[in-house]
Amino acid sequence: MKKDFFNTITRTIHDFNMVENKDKILVAVSGGPDSVALVLSLVALKKTYDITMGIAHVNHMLRAEESIRDEAFVKKLAQKLDLPFFSDQKQVIDYAEKHRLSIEEAGRNVRYRFFDQISKTQGYQKIATGHNKDDNIELVLMNLLRGSGPKGLCGIPPIRDNRYIRPLIQVSKSRILEFLNLEQQAYVVDSSNTDMVYLRNKIRHGLIPHLQAEYNPEITESLDRLSHILRQEEAFWEIETEKMFYCCLIKSEPSCLVLSKPELAKLHPALLNRVFRKAIQKIKKDLQRISLAHINDALEFCLNAFSGISLDLPGQIRIYRNKDTIMIKKENCPLREIGKKEKKLRQTAQKNKA
Repeated sequence: MKKDFFNTITRTIHDFNMVENKDKILVAVSGGPDSVALVLSLVALKKTYDITMGIAHVNHMLRAEESIRDEAFVKKLAQKLDLPFFSDQKQVIDYAEKHRLSIEEAGRNVRYRFFDQISKTQGYQKIATGHNKDDNIELVLMNLLRGSGPKGLCGIPPIRDNRYIRPLIQVSKSRILEFLNLEQQAYVVDSSNTDMVYLRNKIRHGLIPHLQAEYNPEITESLDRLSHILRQEEAFWEIETEKMFYCCLIKSEPSCLVLSKPELAKLHPALLNRVFRKAIQKIKKDLQRISLAHINDALEFCLNAFSGISLDLPGQIRIYRNKDTIMIKKENCPLREIGKKEKKLRQTAQKNKA
């Protein structure tokens, strides 16, 4: 069993080119079974790849004594494995309120910001996280229930930005627990993982067992296969989107770009949608709070009969159109203030005419 467990991880690392010889890898460890199995696996494969490792832990300060216990456990594990230990404490609730995010989003932002910071200052080329096969399946179902498109149904990428690696992404939770039991390795349990307030927990403890019992005992394998197929197709679409984006691009600046309206109008709707999303992402730097409804409204405004000369999107993004061009711009002040100024100018112009 142990040999098969390591073989699966080794194959995953090889298939997705996750690790190169002499890589420095920062391992994100919460203290839960997944991250503990991850660090033990990488330690076992350390000689194979001649890698250098460190452990990073973020205390979200959400569960009082539990959070303190988890941090102490991970620190002790790092000492036992003789690995450098980096930790940080963040009031995630305050961060979530300040940035108007959910607790999950805030926690993720805080973690990755810390991991990036340590990687930069300590020279780690890769950041390894303990996402497993079950996590991927749960995310696919979450996104499906939210009405996500193909990109959301791709699930968790095995490797992202050539830096973030998920060596356990093809290993099920049950195999991870079996491995830890075989190794007689302790881990901590996050009590929030059973809180049915969270959608992920409802899917994990309710929906998936129901689907397995009533519809398809192999539903997890089916969903994992679906995400793999869609990831391959999305990789192809990304190449095509990049080509078409530059075919439509007239001008590009850090906070503004201009697209050809006639060239956009030639595109198939599926490709048009992707090109427009890419254009917004280049200016906004992300697609947070940009929904499919926003994209549809923007395309309707740009290419079809629609009143007005501009359209506002979240993140201070404003779209302007004229006969042959479409400009996507990130304004440097709130759009509401710009709207008030424009209204005053129009009123002044009307008074002067009168």
